[in-house]
Amino acid sequence: MLKKFIIGASLAVSTFAHAEIVIGQSVPTTGIAAETGKAIALGASLYFNSVNGRGGINGELINHIVRDDGYDAKRTVKNTIDFIEKDNAVALISYFGTAGVSELIKSKTLDNAGIPLVGVHSGAESLRSSGNLFVFNTRGSVNQETDRLVKLLAGNLGVTKIAVIAEKGELGDSGVAALKASLAKKQLKLVSEVWYDPRTGDTSKAAQDLAKLNPEAVIIIGLSKPTATFVQQFKEKGGTSQLYALSSVQFEEVARTIGKKGGHGLGISQVYPYPYNSREKLIQEFQAAVFNEMGTGSGKEDSLSAIANYPSYAMLEGYISARLLVEAIKRAGKNPTRSAIYNALTTLKKYDMGGFVIDYSDKKRDGSNFGEITMMSPTGALTR
Repeated sequence: MLKKFIIGASLAVSTFAHAEIVIGQSVPTTGIAAETGKAIALGASLYFNSVNGRGGINGELINHIVRDDGYDAKRTVKNTIDFIEKDNAVALISYFGTAGVSELIKSKTLDNAGIPLVGVHSGAESLRSSGNLFVFNTRGSVNQETDRLVKLLAGNLGVTKIAVIAEKGELGDSGVAALKASLAKKQLKLVSEVWYDPRTGDTSKAAQDLAKLNPEAVIIIGLSKPTATFVQQFKEKGGTSQLYALSSVQFEEVARTIGKKGGHGLGISQVYPYPYNSREKLIQEFQAAVFNEMGTGSGKEDSLSAIANYPSYAMLEGYISARLLVEAIKRAGKNPTRSAIYNALTTLKKYDMGGFVIDYSDKKRDGSNFGEITMMSPTGALTR
């Protein structure tokens, strides 16, 4: 049931048609960002299904409704209005991308409905500095990511000639602005910035221009598939720069798009724990949830194999947001309302999931500062 629910074409039908607690999720399940969007939705469903399997929350089942927005801001807004007005959702979870959530904030859609959104697949400063209190972030900011990368390159490795390739639009704008600010702290400037169109994902000219320049390092701000094609094209054109991407890139998608060896050497910033690190309690429970829903054999190896079929960091992101939201719903009491869930979220102070801590209080909405840098190995796995 779960595989069909996530992988199927519609995704507008819930696993539980008669559930009582409605939670809405707008992610791309078609188009350039589909793999990541589906994985985020799958991660949330893993946890919601486990909760429903134990009888729900205070006897009420969760109705997790997922709608495709195709990575289009207007569709994100429409889906959200439908969740609020037609489905009577009490909360929203793990949306994808900067532009759609930015429109929700500007239009005050969340404020007017008094509905909380837990988790956004974006670290854009524009969302964080908006002052909106209904968006509860579960990932570190893009500013923290670029600071970390610049510290590694300029501070530890002595790299000073850094260029960027970015997606046109709010994702690229926020990332490039953050990168420039991080470089300025080291009295550095970009040696070049090039852009690609997210509608086509065509990075060929950018790869040609940057391979010709061949700076010491190139930082990539974009989605997984354009990142993968850029890496391949850049190398084919003779580029030898160190390549690093922000956490919007999923390493499994890169490996599937250009091959494991093709992605070798790509550094990727991460804002969640490594999904294969079974020493952490959170990851142990995440892996068990994957195995329970999707495992076909038995044992740890089968669980890891099931995780590897999807972008694992994205799946973990949805799972974390779902756990957080369920905790808030439990604290909201019987027949939870939007306002009760919102108030419960604001009281989550240093909530430890088992190696990953979320901290919300009063007007604090940036729940996590976790971050690390990983690198793709020749086998397609990550080194940390």
